[in-house]
Amino acid sequence: MVVTNPTLDAYELYASEQAERYLNEEVCSELPDELNELIGGQCTEIVQTLQPNVQALIRDRTTRLNLGVASIYRTTLGIPELVMLPRYEIETVGILGKFITYRATQVQ
Repeated sequence: MVVTNPTLDAYELYASEQAERYLNEEVCSELPDELNELIGGQCTEIVQTLQPNVQALIRDRTTRLNLGVASIYRTTLGIPELVMLPRYEIETVGILGKFITYRATQVQ
């Protein structure tokens, strides 16, 4: 069973893919017209370009609790220098080679 406990590397990939999907589906589609024009309507391209940075951010801001048969990953995302932007806390369990995000909270 320990063999099926996903690795931290696998979690980083999973979490960065989830972040990319969220940014494309929720953020890019909801951009105000003025901001969309400012970036030339290329929000999804910008998200894709920043993907390696997002994965590195997830790596740096994640702790893993290895329970042997499962792992709990806790990730805090936000930019401390930009206090006007929201911060998120995400908890995911990895078990049987899969990930289940069971909590994602915006924190002020």
